[in-house]
Amino acid sequence: MDKQAHFLPFATLQQVPRGNGIVNYLIATRKVGARATHTGISKLPAGISAPRHSHNSEEQVTVLEGTVKIKLDDREEICQRFDSTFISAGVEHELVNVGTDDAYVLVVYGSPDVDRTFAATGETVGIGSEGDRFQG
Repeated sequence: MDKQAHFLPFATLQQVPRGNGIVNYLIATRKVGARATHTGISKLPAGISAPRHSHNSEEQVTVLEGTVKIKLDDREEICQRFDSTFISAGVEHELVNVGTDDAYVLVVYGSPDVDRTFAATGETVGIGSEGDRFQG
């Protein structure tokens, strides 16, 4: 097994536009040698939602900046800086920036092969794929 160690300055991270102004900044992915996780930072503009969806992997979300309402199944939590959630695979959730500035969240998945199933359509797509877009 090859050993991997990378310094990944935020300014150099690959940016993936997701629609509605949402941008993902990729950190630990297969591209850098990740074998057990997929991580990144997501920017959500004020008032914007990452609509209800689920994943085939566990997920941790930590708010780095801003105020984010996270809807978990049938409850809602208002998350401030450094508040975190843990979400099991298959649990539907939604993130909404309820603040007045951009919000940034760190997202950690428990697998490098993550997919997203959109609750509104039932469509399943690979994370970061062309179909992995949030529409207004």
